[in-house]
Amino acid sequence: MRRPLKRGALLGSATAAILAATACSGGPVRVAEPTPDPAAAQACRELRLPAEVDGLQRRETDPETPYVAVWGSPPLALRCGVPRPSDPDSGLIERVVAIDGLEWLPEESDQPRVWTLVGRAAYVEVTIPPKYAPAGSPPGELLTEFTPALDKLPKKPEGQY
Repeated sequence: MRRPLKRGALLGSATAAILAATACSGGPVRVAEPTPDPAAAQACRELRLPAEVDGLQRRETDPETPYVAVWGSPPLALRCGVPRPSDPDSGLIERVVAIDGLEWLPEESDQPRVWTLVGRAAYVEVTIPPKYAPAGSPPGELLTEFTPALDKLPKKPEGQY
């Protein structure tokens, strides 16, 4: 039996609330900035994220930071350097989904959907509003838009998440 992730419930909900509050405004999107450790921070700063994702244009964020990027309205958000997902049942490996060669951990929650990239030098969280991945539809195609950039993050040793 799968249990919701504690971290996802807190950070995913906080990110969703911030995104919801700023989604309709025309200015910068307010997103909680992660505080990565030095190694993850360096890896995040080296990412070259796309100007467009699934036809959505990249938007400004508040605060302006190399660890957060958003596209579209409502905003699709990427946060690099988030904490490692916690797993009270140590069943993390069982829930990891491979999409286009990257390993993603879905948050077990309602909308918006939150997916965390695992197995790399930095954990990367992508928050997908229902508009872009309605309930029951897989987010795989949308997540593959990040593969060229995220695949450059150094891998952790096999089996380490």
